[in-house]
Amino acid sequence: RKRAAARAQLRMGPDEIAVLFLGSGWERKGLRFAIAAMAKLRDQRMRLLVAGRGNERKYRTGGVTFLGEIEDVRLPLAAGDIFILPTVYDPFSNASLEAMAAGLPVITTRANGCSEIMEPRVHGSVVDRPDDVKALSDALHFWSDESRRLTARPALLERATQFDLSRNVAHTMEVLLHSRESAESTSG
Repeated sequence: RKRAAARAQLRMGPDEIAVLFLGSGWERKGLRFAIAAMAKLRDQRMRLLVAGRGNERKYRTGGVTFLGEIEDVRLPLAAGDIFILPTVYDPFSNASLEAMAAGLPVITTRANGCSEIMEPRVHGSVVDRPDDVKALSDALHFWSDESRRLTARPALLERATQFDLSRNVAHTMEVLLHSRESAESTSG
């Protein structure tokens, strides 16, 4: 129900495939490569939804909808089918993790630290280089299959919960306390 409402709000047809790109700093995040991959694939069912801050005029082309800066990404995530971030560099993309938590397969590059927690063809696809437009379009084609996306959803949700913020903070505190205890026991 949320999905249908989100898609209606974004004027997405029921048969359209929403490919989501979230983030600002479009040059570094590889928006031009995402657009090129979509153009190469030429799948009329696919629409690239871009949320974030950037120079829209530089990237404006058919099949791309610019949503602008969005405070709450739940709407585009609810409407999305696939998440793409062919980043040139990102230590660990929170947007990729948010996409996983929404059950969207992630197409990204090895330059995204998040790629290290992804199992290829389970959580999405990892491409070696952001400018490998063929590999990106092949990944888009692979994930355009609705049954694959539905099969991947439980694994995506499970993986995202393993990197939940509260879990991360608790683990960090555990490591810090253990380090302090070790330091105290060796200094006495």
